[in-house]
Amino acid sequence: MTKVEAILEQANGLSPAEREELLRRLAAQAFGASAEDDDAVGNRGLAAWTESTRGEEWAMFYPDTLRNGGRARP
Repeated sequence: MTKVEAILEQANGLSPAEREELLRRLAAQAFGASAEDDDAVGNRGLAAWTESTRGEEWAMFYPDTLRNGGRARP
């Protein structure tokens, strides 16, 4: 059995919470702070997209049940 297989076999004995913690720690070790950077990039992108669409009319993209306070047009 290889070293990785042995580690995976041990990981199978962990609880779901312990597996999640192991995954979080392995990702942090492998990728450093990139997950936090990805969040920041995503937030900046969402803010930029929101700002770029400010003032545009989006009503035509919504179904009637979502327009006018949820009342369908007659």
